[in-house]
Amino acid sequence: MPLTDEELLVIGNALLGELCNRLSIPQIRLAVGRAGFDAGRIPGEDRRSSVVPAVQRLFAELPYERKLVALSILAESVQVDEVKNLLRRHGFQYVNGEFIPVAMLDARELQFLPANSAELIARAFSRLLDGDENGAITSACGAVDTATIAVYENRGLGQPPNSFQAKVNTVLNNLGVYEEIEQDLVHSGVDTASAREIATELREATVHAANALQVIRRTFGDVHGRRPSYTHLTYESIKWASAICGLLEGKI
Repeated sequence: MPLTDEELLVIGNALLGELCNRLSIPQIRLAVGRAGFDAGRIPGEDRRSSVVPAVQRLFAELPYERKLVALSILAESVQVDEVKNLLRRHGFQYVNGEFIPVAMLDARELQFLPANSAELIARAFSRLLDGDENGAITSACGAVDTATIAVYENRGLGQPPNSFQAKVNTVLNNLGVYEEIEQDLVHSGVDTASAREIATELREATVHAANALQVIRRTFGDVHGRRPSYTHLTYESIKWASAICGLLEGKI
């Protein structure tokens, strides 16, 4: 879904506010000129109180498509991590040069997840957006726990182990997930050897992802006091958890 005019204005004003705060007035004129603004309409005096409203007004006047182009160019004038952190506070993700509402990311992904895990994955994204990275990791791992424990109960597999990785491995092996993937690939025309290799690599990747989540949850749960942000790791943790849950969609 394309961004609305209102969403473009929110993103544009956020980026312009960041640029105008960090750059000198000559640098501001240069940056917005590169983005396609009519720099000749910016007041000549060197006062931010005049220049900032002017560039915001010029952005608002741009046609929709030119706003999209301008946003990408403006984002290049700010470090990528700073752009991501800034936009996250406004409800957007900056992914591969595109501005995507976090809610849209959730909606696209949740349709491929078990219903009992989808809410927790959405909550993980929401907590990441709010800067609660520990809470995001907890929710992401909780999504996997919820899905795997449901399989234990439905399949009568007994008491789930404390080991996060063991639960994941037991459930996926019991359901024959990798064998099913291999068969589907063969039925789709993939040769048997390649299908087996793909399924084997997927099994190994899932084992490593489950173990990483187990260690991350334990490690950061034991860390106290002030520490730097680990946003990238948190985001990857959510994606690993989502991928594991996705293997169980339709099987619980």
